[in-house]
Amino acid sequence: MERLIKSDAVWDRREAAAITIGLFAATAFSASALIRHMISTRPDRFAGLTIDRLSALSSLLVAGLGTAVFLFASTQLQGNPRRTRFLRLLAFTIGSAYLLMCSSNLALIFAAWSSTSLGLHALLTIYEDRPEAIRPARKKFLISRLGDLALLSAFVLIGRDWGTFDVNDFLAAVVAHPETSSSATWIGLLIAIAALTKSAQFPFHTWLPETMEAPTPVSALMHAGVINAGGALLLRFAPLIVRIPSVLLLLAFIGTVTFVIGMIAMWAQSKVKRTLAWSTVSQMGFMMVQCGLGAFPAATIHMIGHGCYKAWSFLSSGEPRSTPKTKTSADPARTLVLLAIGTLSAVPALAFAAWTTGRFAVDSPGEISLLAIIALSAGQIWVAIFRDRERTRRIPIVRIAAAIGADFALAILALTINRIATNFLEPVFQSNAGSIPSSLASRIAAILPPLAVAALSIFYALTPVIDRFVIGRALYVHALNGFYLGAYADRIVDSIWPARILDKSGNRHA
Repeated sequence: MERLIKSDAVWDRREAAAITIGLFAATAFSASALIRHMISTRPDRFAGLTIDRLSALSSLLVAGLGTAVFLFASTQLQGNPRRTRFLRLLAFTIGSAYLLMCSSNLALIFAAWSSTSLGLHALLTIYEDRPEAIRPARKKFLISRLGDLALLSAFVLIGRDWGTFDVNDFLAAVVAHPETSSSATWIGLLIAIAALTKSAQFPFHTWLPETMEAPTPVSALMHAGVINAGGALLLRFAPLIVRIPSVLLLLAFIGTVTFVIGMIAMWAQSKVKRTLAWSTVSQMGFMMVQCGLGAFPAATIHMIGHGCYKAWSFLSSGEPRSTPKTKTSADPARTLVLLAIGTLSAVPALAFAAWTTGRFAVDSPGEISLLAIIALSAGQIWVAIFRDRERTRRIPIVRIAAAIGADFALAILALTINRIATNFLEPVFQSNAGSIPSSLASRIAAILPPLAVAALSIFYALTPVIDRFVIGRALYVHALNGFYLGAYADRIVDSIWPARILDKSGNRHA
């Protein structure tokens, strides 16, 4: 018996080592592909896969983060009886997500899309005796099947109306025909719906903040990698999405609603993991806004940056712990004045940055909208620099110079990164924000996000005043509980799929 146990342990170590080597190999392959495509713009196509600049970037993100998460899990779960099954499921999910980033055959994309979801569901439900883990997993499972149905319907339409099952051939045909057909519009709408379900967008977001019972490696992989699948799908179909104003408006509107809900709920949380979870909801909402504005290069950079940050945040957060919420004591009137000054002072900084980087598309509503959001972000810099009233009185000139310098640095950095990303990804997207059809829908899509960011900034500044009233304290409780949207979703899920939880003795009960 002891020999058998030792043999199993050796086999587990060898299997984990083999998986680790495979993950390192995938990371090396994606890194080498990215270096190669920095020189050449010609994509590599084979066996239903396409390796271009976008897939090299996104697959490197998945493989790199997946390797880090797998190494963390293999160490953290030492001695856990479910370690072997967990690591296998983790490797399966990472492999499926990696395949999704590289696939161009529609059947392969759908298989990888579904496999990623099923692998994540198995990881979320690995402890079947935890009802707190099972309930959100069931909710996510049903939402994912809705997304599967939308994506499958889109692919069926592509095969029926466009006579191909290859993404590259389909997008080439779309670009070759300036006028968008009704079939292309429906395909774009269905793809957008699939992306919204995958990336936890309103009203499909409620499961994500509730997955606190998931092991830390699952949270890291989910928030840093798998949740980006919806955005990655939109990026791959960008040449189609950018030509359909109604879809752009849908993405901008839903994304705006999502990041507003996510930000307010995040401000109310007291636990690290719940704060990070609501932050992910908000960030994914903003990525959808970027796609809705036609700013696909910016969305790509956002996806990579957010993925790296969230992986580090979850792997370093440990178990959920409470942190006291500190109420801002700043004078609301002073804060609002600083916000206004900072925002206005960013205008010349952005104009200078646009001139130096060669990007000033006044005819592009999407880029103007993003410039407005950057200006509002500069207002927050002024609030941070002048937060301490006593220190500000001592050396005001130095702080004013620092704030103005920060405005110019932020503007130049943001527009330079966007310019580099735009030039690098131009062969993939085959279009830019300036090619968005001018319409009422595109103008509305451009107006909503900066208005929402401005409203959030004002709301946060007025928090000390709002908290004095009953309605403010009630709002805090509602935000702490995600405005109870999860409770409504639970009722719908329970009516479709009643819960059956395993107790510690292995018996199932409702």
